[in-house]
Amino acid sequence: MARELNDIITRQLETRFGELDGFVVFDYQGLSAEDTFQLRSNLRSDGVRMNVVQNRLSKRYFGEREDLPGEFVDLFQGPTALLTCEEGTLRSSKSIANWLKENKDSVEIRGGLFEGKILSKEDVAEMAKIPDKETLLSQTVGMFLSPVQFLPSAAKSLVSHLAGCAKARHEELSDS
Repeated sequence: MARELNDIITRQLETRFGELDGFVVFDYQGLSAEDTFQLRSNLRSDGVRMNVVQNRLSKRYFGEREDLPGEFVDLFQGPTALLTCEEGTLRSSKSIANWLKENKDSVEIRGGLFEGKILSKEDVAEMAKIPDKETLLSQTVGMFLSPVQFLPSAAKSLVSHLAGCAKARHEELSDS
């Protein structure tokens, strides 16, 4: 019966994690029930899901996936939670980083996985600093539009400079 239950759970893990290529792994030990509820609520509002799975089953499932590095299972030591998001690891890392700003040292990030590469806890923290897609798009548009914004003033400056040169040349010719 235990073997059948493990097989069912493994299939459920496949359904839940099979299409995802990125995770943030952290130690949730020490969180009270209220803190855990608040953390899950904050994560959920960002579209991030917190998954607590038995380490033995996690190691079994992730160890069998050929698209993941074998070292990923080493992150599953002690009380472990996985953050997942359909938008990717960036959103998960930002969400947990925001939680940690308000709740310092409440959880310990162990690392993560992004596009098949293992992330250290420092990598996850750095990833959280990257602007989201909407911000990057607006910055890119702003970079392209800023030269266009200065075009009218540059043209006016050029015309006034040209007029000044023409006037100086006219005065020079009339004096001679």
